[in-house]
Amino acid sequence: MKDGGLRLFVVGYESGNEQILKNIRKGVSIERARRFTKDCHDLGILIHGTFIVGLPGETLQTIEETIRFARDMDPETLQVSLASPYPGTHFYEYVRDHNFLVQNVYNDAAGYQKCTVSYPGLSAEQIFDAVERFYRAYYFRPRYFFKAAKKMVRSRDERRRMLREAGEFFSTMRKRRTTAAAATPNA
Repeated sequence: MKDGGLRLFVVGYESGNEQILKNIRKGVSIERARRFTKDCHDLGILIHGTFIVGLPGETLQTIEETIRFARDMDPETLQVSLASPYPGTHFYEYVRDHNFLVQNVYNDAAGYQKCTVSYPGLSAEQIFDAVERFYRAYYFRPRYFFKAAKKMVRSRDERRRMLREAGEFFSTMRKRRTTAAAATPNA
């Protein structure tokens, strides 16, 4: 918006799966999130969408569903985090009581999030790997490349920023993989 009005919302979508949203008591349906996002796009309000993988009920299929949902919502940028069951929360009690908690260490020495949960049919490693897969599926698609290219052609500052951020992304993902591999026994 050129008048100095609202420019960006940070929207906690969390998941693109209705049952997972119910499991975490989100209180917002997928359909409501779709309407809200459409309204923001229609008004020219940018969205930074946040998503979490590894929530109760997560499967490989629900992760893929959430990735598709993120692509459909088409936020300007996104953040993907690992579900972290901190002591004292309902989530912590749930994973502890169901033996889904695999460790109580939430970050590695480099500060990267560690996956602390594992579910039947979905290992902690698969959840951890889903974060990078999510980012790549979102940012490495023709629609995003076209939108980014338009911005970079129009503005030298935007071009510099986006190229710097792309370099940081690749560096971060490489360090995250390397750190995770070093922490895994027999890696």
